[in-house]
Amino acid sequence: MHPLLFKIGPLEIRTWGLMVLIGFIVGIYYVARRARVYGVNPEKIWDFGFWVALSGIVGSRLFYVLYHIPYFREHPAEMIRFWEGGAVYFGGFVFALVVGIVYLVKNKRQIPFWPVADFSSEALALGIFFGSWGCFFNGCCFGKESNLPWAVVFPPGSPAYDVMGSLRIHPSQLYESFANLILFFVLLKLEQNKPFDGFIFLVYLIFASLIRFAVDFTRYYEPENVFILTLNQWISIAIMLGSAAVAVALWRKKQKSL
Repeated sequence: MHPLLFKIGPLEIRTWGLMVLIGFIVGIYYVARRARVYGVNPEKIWDFGFWVALSGIVGSRLFYVLYHIPYFREHPAEMIRFWEGGAVYFGGFVFALVVGIVYLVKNKRQIPFWPVADFSSEALALGIFFGSWGCFFNGCCFGKESNLPWAVVFPPGSPAYDVMGSLRIHPSQLYESFANLILFFVLLKLEQNKPFDGFIFLVYLIFASLIRFAVDFTRYYEPENVFILTLNQWISIAIMLGSAAVAVALWRKKQKSL
C-alpha cells in the first residue's frame, strides 16, 4: 500500500488523488465521445463533469467528517485535506447525482438528459474501478478481520493499521473496484438492446447500490455508525427501490406510446 506515490520537494503526489483524477478523466472522456452521436459539444460535457466531480468530492468528504466528528473536533484543520484520502462513497454519490441531474435539466436544450445519463452511469462504474484502487493504496475504506486467502495486512501509518493493527482484513476496496468493472461491461451489453433511454442509468443505480450493500458487510465501521445495517446500506435500499419505481414508470410510458 503506497499512499504517497512520490515527492518532489514540498510537492506530494498521493496515490488516492491520482487514481481519483484518472477515474475522472477517463469517465468524462468516455461520456464526451459517446455524446458526440447526439451532437453535444464536448466542452459542455467537460463542464458537466467538473461540477459533478467537485460535488462528489465535497459530498464524500463532508460525510466522512460527519462520520468522524470526535476526531475532527480535535483536528479541525484536517477537515479539508481530502487529497490524503478519507471519503464516504454515498456522500459523494448523492451530491454528485443531485448536481448532475440539476445540470442536465438546466442544459436540456444542449444535452439530451436520458442518453447522457446512460453514458454517465457507465463512466461512473469505470471511474469507481479506478477510485477504489486509490482507497486501497491509501489504506482507507478498509474491511473487517478476515481469514480468507486473499485477506491483506496494511502497513503502519495507514488508516487501516491505526484501527486494525496487524490483523488480516478484507480488501473491501478491491471488491468494490472489480464489481464496478464487471458492472461497466454488463451495462455495455445491456445497452445494445435497451428498451428506453434512461434504462442503463436506472440499472446502474440499482446494481451499484446492490454492490455497495453487499460490500458493506465486509467493511469496518465504528459500532455507533451501525444500526442493524450501515447508513450506506439503508441508502442503498432507498436508491434501489426508488430506481426500480422510476424504471417501471418509464417502461409503462414506453408501452403506452407504442
